[in-house]
Amino acid sequence: MCHSLDLLAHDAVNDLAVRHNQLGNIHDAAGNLGQALAHYRKGIGYNEAAGDTYGAALTRYNVALALARRGRFADAKDYAVAALRGFEAYGEGAKEKVLKTLKLIADIEKGLKGSDE
Repeated sequence: MCHSLDLLAHDAVNDLAVRHNQLGNIHDAAGNLGQALAHYRKGIGYNEAAGDTYGAALTRYNVALALARRGRFADAKDYAVAALRGFEAYGEGAKEKVLKTLKLIADIEKGLKGSDE
């Protein structure tokens, strides 16, 4: 599956970021959280290296979803809050993403409260 990464130049950070995010999504859907997180983290690193805070926020949002689905609410909230900060930096241009992330954070907080009971 990672053979597509071999086709990219090592300095093609934007493309590498997108590929790692996509591979994270694939591994998450297949139930391989460890592999998903490894790819997501690489994707975030490449986004940050490229100065792409929006792309990093998208990947952090995906991490938050993956963790929340598995009941890892505290970790999910950390990633969701970081994603929110990234989206908020884009103002009105990311309004929908901000609202979607705020909803995710509210859902995660419900999960956190439920796990305390």
